[in-house]
Amino acid sequence: MTPQNQILLIPKIERGYVIDHIPAGLGIRVMALIGGRAELEEAVVTLGLNYKSTRMGRKDMIKLQADALPPRLLQMLALVSPGITIKRIANFEVIEKVVIQVPELFDNLARCINPNCITNAEPHVPTRFKRLESGSRHFKCAHCERVCSLDELAGHLKA
Repeated sequence: MTPQNQILLIPKIERGYVIDHIPAGLGIRVMALIGGRAELEEAVVTLGLNYKSTRMGRKDMIKLQADALPPRLLQMLALVSPGITIKRIANFEVIEKVVIQVPELFDNLARCINPNCITNAEPHVPTRFKRLESGSRHFKCAHCERVCSLDELAGHLKA
């Protein structure tokens, strides 16, 4: 297909957000996070899977017609798929673009994988994880000091 006759597989949106550069296969997981947010239950959402990407080979993409993205959702996206791009759209144009990265420290986003951690026995005690060293994908629980990988934490997100 030549560039002149390529078709737009997901229509442009007038206002909202595009969650782009989601690694292929993670789009459905990101959709589940969006679907779990009461603030977004009225939003129109379009999901595209396995698009060709020069940067990634294959990628997933979500277009979300909403006024705002909840901060907690952005934090969860950072754990599930660091490196994704969030584009804010107004009048069919990108007006802001941010690449989401995992913070050095995060609170109450994921459960500790240690079943004996106080945060699992006492639900009112919030979790806290701190990155072991800059650039590392491993985090230490502030309560039990268990070291967890980013993938383990992403699999134990709190609702």
